Amino acid sequence: MHGNEAMAKEILNPRHPHACKIYRMDGETSFEDGVETVLYEGACRKYGNSSLRTFKTDDVVKGDFALSVPGTVEGILAGDLIDVTDKSGTWERCMVTECYAGNLGTTVYFNMAKN
Repeated sequence: MHGNEAMAKEILNPRHPHACKIYRMDGETSFEDGVETVLYEGACRKYGNSSLRTFKTDDVVKGDFALSVPGTVEGILAGDLIDVTDKSGTWERCMVTECYAGNLGTTVYFNMAKN
């Protein structure tokens, strides 16, 4: 193979290939939309894990997933919301269940309804 042919077959595999927004809704009620506070918006990596659960509640199948976010993002709490887009589609208002902010990155666990 020539140099140009080898480059054309190179696989693009970025560490954070997906897009996400992590945010909090303050003052949201049945009558008011509330105020959105964005905690993080940008590149991420959404993944499932064999140790994470899949469960069914009220005939809705949900799965536990995680986001890997570059850098330390402080202040993300259980109950915050996530909009995430990967190659399979876009999911909105997924609920954060846990978050671990470390010096090498931030991991955010969340639930997502499965179609």
